[in-house]
Amino acid sequence: MRMSEAARPVPPELVALLRRPRGSVLVLGTVQPDGDLLGSQIGLGLALADAGTPVTLAGPHPVPEALRFLPGAALVQQWEKAPGPFDLVILVDCPEPSRTNGLLEGARGPTTRVVSIDHHPDSKRYADVHWVEPAASAAGEMVYELIQALGLKLTPEIATNLYTSIHTDTGSFRYSNTTPKALRIVADLVAHGARPELVAGALYEGRRPEDLGRLAELLARVEVSPDGRVAWLALPAGSVTEAFVAAEDLVNYPRSIASVKVALLLREVGPRSVKVSLRAKGEVNVGRIAAAFGGGGHANAAGCTIPRGLAEAREAVLKSVAAALAKG
Repeated sequence: MRMSEAARPVPPELVALLRRPRGSVLVLGTVQPDGDLLGSQIGLGLALADAGTPVTLAGPHPVPEALRFLPGAALVQQWEKAPGPFDLVILVDCPEPSRTNGLLEGARGPTTRVVSIDHHPDSKRYADVHWVEPAASAAGEMVYELIQALGLKLTPEIATNLYTSIHTDTGSFRYSNTTPKALRIVADLVAHGARPELVAGALYEGRRPEDLGRLAELLARVEVSPDGRVAWLALPAGSVTEAFVAAEDLVNYPRSIASVKVALLLREVGPRSVKVSLRAKGEVNVGRIAAAFGGGGHANAAGCTIPRGLAEAREAVLKSVAAALAKG
């Protein structure tokens, strides 16, 4: 094992806290949960529950249809507000508490211990125990390490969730965060019962016939800059559902163009509100671009929400991307 890979121990305080958790335990999700968040949340929840700890899983948004195949997905409750304080609240893949839509505040009492397990480099330090590891390929990789440190059983159900976490956050093992360590962990997850063909089939082979027609209509809207280095898909309000976006991962279509260095998906989600997803291939840090608009993320994958109209937001983000590319 390389030295850089070995220098990532699970914080002893976290191990001590979760080895014998006392009282009520909540593993809390965030808005618009993706494969990494849900795979990590459910995987950790199942591991703690199998060890005898009563655990509640909840979040502000429902599990997307494309991810309902995850073992234990039905355990994730959708809350508008927390029913009251918990003794221990664990958040995974949550860089800032606002992403819980107020659920963290409602679940946090005077004696509550809050744990954050995250791999975003811009993760805010809002927890009592904050474990952030930007070198991790996914939050699921960190949860795997935590389960190992706690000596908990790795069942096929848990392995499937963690495999999905790493699979989705590495872009099906296509992105630069597909490290040797991530692949070794994935191999161990498969050895413990995760089924790659089941996960890939659920994620990529569940389309309805009409979905292909809809996808063709949307891809016809893809635009490319004159120099070929930037491609974007701008969608007006009502043109696509959240479920379709989650199932298709639309931003990766403009990213797939050979000459493209930065890809964008801009979706109008309300009056003067545009959600932007950014993807890069290593030459531009899109996390910095997103941060300039109040968002954040990783160097090659980031996002933000801009309080402007669609045309105005597109112009502003493209201008920032062009400036970043010009710097080289």
